[in-house]
Amino acid sequence: MKDESGTFLRNVTSLTTANFLARAVGAFVSILVMNHLGDMRYGFFKAAMSFATIVLIFAETGVGMRFVYDCSGDKSKIREHFGAALMLQVLPYLAACLVAAFVAPIFFSSPSERVVITIVVIVSAAAVLRVLAETCEKVMNVYREMHLTALLRAGRFVAIAIGGVIVVWADMGPVAWALVTLFSMGAAAVVSFAIALSFVRPKFVKSMLWPTLRASYIFGAGAVCFAIYDQVDHFMLSQFGPPAEAFKAVGIYGAAYVLISFTYTIPSSFVASMEPVAFAARGDFTRLSRLATLSVRAIGALGMPLALGVFLLADRLQALVLPAFGVDAAVALKILALFAGLRFVDFPAGMLMAAAGMQGRRVAIQAAALVLNVCANFLLIPSYGFAGAAWATVATEVLILTLYNVSLMRKLEGFRGPLVLGKPVVAAAVMGLFIWGLQRVGAPLIDGNRFAWLVIVPLAAGVYFGCLMVTKYVKEDEAAAIRRFVAKFAFWRRNNAGQQ
Repeated sequence: MKDESGTFLRNVTSLTTANFLARAVGAFVSILVMNHLGDMRYGFFKAAMSFATIVLIFAETGVGMRFVYDCSGDKSKIREHFGAALMLQVLPYLAACLVAAFVAPIFFSSPSERVVITIVVIVSAAAVLRVLAETCEKVMNVYREMHLTALLRAGRFVAIAIGGVIVVWADMGPVAWALVTLFSMGAAAVVSFAIALSFVRPKFVKSMLWPTLRASYIFGAGAVCFAIYDQVDHFMLSQFGPPAEAFKAVGIYGAAYVLISFTYTIPSSFVASMEPVAFAARGDFTRLSRLATLSVRAIGALGMPLALGVFLLADRLQALVLPAFGVDAAVALKILALFAGLRFVDFPAGMLMAAAGMQGRRVAIQAAALVLNVCANFLLIPSYGFAGAAWATVATEVLILTLYNVSLMRKLEGFRGPLVLGKPVVAAAVMGLFIWGLQRVGAPLIDGNRFAWLVIVPLAAGVYFGCLMVTKYVKEDEAAAIRRFVAKFAFWRRNNAGQQ
């Protein structure tokens, strides 16, 4: 029987490594494509993606998450659950794809916006294929073979990256970029389904559909609220003001938002690996409290320096990475860096609330956040444009972080939420002062040098993690556990290599 800690560490390592490499390649190519398209044409693409997401997410039934929830501990009916998940995910998304195609002309009616409608149709079809692929990946997650999920996602990113290079090289437009997404998702769906079948073949039982849907709707409701909150600001930006100005704002905000989203590789990998462990421990609040504390301490400590670094170095980052979008992109990056720091801390909270039996409260919080976000966008976008959308996102994330963690602290005895991050806050402040001083003192050498960050970032990281070491942030028992994990992982790797 495989050692559980070794399996967990393998999953974290595999997901993080594959996600990092794939996202690094994907980020590089996405940056090339964004700069190739420019703010307005990239705004067309982002507006279409956001609209398609908002429409299609209403087809989300939540059965994918429920599948992991039900089968992580008991796999006796996994065939029936898998069959129900496929039917209740893919078929509603197909219907929503048709709805998106018919509704898009209502919101994008001017002649210059016809390209947006074309992209909506393409990316909606790609979303259906993505849902099929991700539903199949849940099977691998249940069997805790997340390294396969990592490889599949890495392959998806690489395929999109290759397509992006072709788009730039051939001087194509946003429609071609959308087609790249469609073809990549199609290939991912075929491969994921084939691998899932090697674990278990779905069994389509009609009597399973309604019980599965009834048990899953609360997960689907949460996904609907979160996805709309994540995309509605892009869509609302496209609806205010003259089309030319509106789509430029969408492009600037969207480019900064995509850049920030590339920082989520580590927390998303951590949460994906912990998800089956947390769901298997549901009802054991003592164990969940330990998992929750571990999550906040690990992810929060990594997110703080990253968010502060982006905030302080936004001007240099924009000049290096998004030159086609001008200084406005730096403004968006500064504001969204605050959002990134908050998102890191609350990244695992939603999953932990579901494991603790608080999915209903989680959905209520997400619904409240969505209402706040839409209202804030209505108030701020007409006057402040993309900056208003960014501040609305930050305010909404503050609400989510507060309500999530207050709920968990009341439910899980011993869990203190972000209050355990006192030492990382101090370390981040010291790092910030170091960056500020380095830029002031070294201005003659740094100013005008686009690659100064190659020196600033490693030095700043050394200061931050040095402060954590001096303050003994990593406890002795945690350090011992890490050493045991590494030793067991090395032992597993040696045995696994000998068996191959």
